[in-house]
Amino acid sequence: MIKKLILAVFVVSLVTQAKLSQGENLTFRNSEWGMTKEQVTASESSLDPVSVNGQSITYKTQILGKNVELLYLFSQNKLIGTAYKLDDNYLNSNHFLNTYKRFKTALTRKYGQPQNEDTTWTDNTFKNVSLKRGLALSLGHTEYLSKWETPQTMIKLSLKEENYHVHCLIEYWSKKYTYMPEETSKEDILDPF
Repeated sequence: MIKKLILAVFVVSLVTQAKLSQGENLTFRNSEWGMTKEQVTASESSLDPVSVNGQSITYKTQILGKNVELLYLFSQNKLIGTAYKLDDNYLNSNHFLNTYKRFKTALTRKYGQPQNEDTTWTDNTFKNVSLKRGLALSLGHTEYLSKWETPQTMIKLSLKEENYHVHCLIEYWSKKYTYMPEETSKEDILDPF
């Protein structure tokens, strides 16, 4: 009887370890760095792609109650990067700051304190006026950036104005698949944002 009990405990522990190790390889949502477009599409089976091209797959979804574009980036049909781009427009730019803080809190809860945090001011007109931080953001006077790192991934949360639009973006980049072949330039990757 004791032998059967020990055998049952051993089998349950093996099954549990196998299930846990499967989840350890996931680097973003239900995907791993290096997956093909077909594998990523299969991992996002509950979402329909909005756009598919040679280097990316785009979906629309929500995180933390906010509308976002979910982007998967590929090089030589291997997943090398992903991003969430805020897809909500606010008339009051303070809402962008609140969303940035909400995303930052969630990322900090998951990955710990950021390795790097930076608020850059290109114009100090509203730097000491906390009620005007949203206005400063929308005028391009300030940018916010936080960075985290895991053994496999570089994570960056940014908030900035570009071409009269405020962009809030969470990027995840593979450390292993950092190569960028000649057919993919940095401009091609950043263009959807």
